Amino acid sequence: MTQPYLTTLPDRAVIAITGSEAHGFLQRVLTQGPEGVKPGAAMFSALLTPQGKVLADLFIYDDDEAGLLFDVPASEADALLKRFTLYRMRAEATITLRDDLSVIAAAGEPVEELRTVALSAAPDPRNAEIGWRAIAPAGGPDSDVDAYHAARIQAGAPEMGPDYGPSEVFSTDVNHDLLSGINYKKGCFVGQEVASRMHRKGGVRKRTVRLKAETPLSTGDPVSVGGTALGAITSTAGLDALARLRIDRLKDGLDAGDALTANDAPVSLSDTLHSL
Repeated sequence: MTQPYLTTLPDRAVIAITGSEAHGFLQRVLTQGPEGVKPGAAMFSALLTPQGKVLADLFIYDDDEAGLLFDVPASEADALLKRFTLYRMRAEATITLRDDLSVIAAAGEPVEELRTVALSAAPDPRNAEIGWRAIAPAGGPDSDVDAYHAARIQAGAPEMGPDYGPSEVFSTDVNHDLLSGINYKKGCFVGQEVASRMHRKGGVRKRTVRLKAETPLSTGDPVSVGGTALGAITSTAGLDALARLRIDRLKDGLDAGDALTANDAPVSLSDTLHSL
């Protein structure tokens, strides 16, 4: 069960897009939306390379004034600003990096406090058990990001920064398709050919899964089954961890009754996002 928390997410930034064509010009670029996002809701999406690798994960909000607010990795904000400006072409839209705004997350009773200060707020579109996300004026609550990361790890939701960097992974490696981050029926988007081929032909070899340990794990700890290397831990919270693993090898090892270990310590698979 998610513990109550209220925190600014300092590793996220906000890009605003306003104008009569704010909702349309990225429709053929992003894996999900932005058309279709509604007030009071958020949309999870991503920008891919033409080869299908994730450049950035994104949360899209309607600003209630016919514009959009994008919650993006702070490390990629400047690069995304340039890319969005390039994709805009002649569309009637203004794109701005909003240093006066910040991203806030909350769960439990603090959600009401978050909603009172937010410009846009909604349940986390990846999994409502994580809590709520919001765009709010900068200078919000102190950062208690550990509680937020614990909630997303328990929900099996990897995130850019803690779990992967830009152009490192395919979207299915980090479960975007299982977390409502890809709409394969929306028409074209950058990287769609690769993403759709993997989706149609079952070419997914890696997934991010949630593990439960008996003793705390560390980021980078190697994970194996019966001595066969699978991958490594990408983020941890107490005895819970996310790991990006070769699921074909994992299934073979578990079917053979082999022990699953992380850094040679026993762990169990507690992921429910997909069937192996």
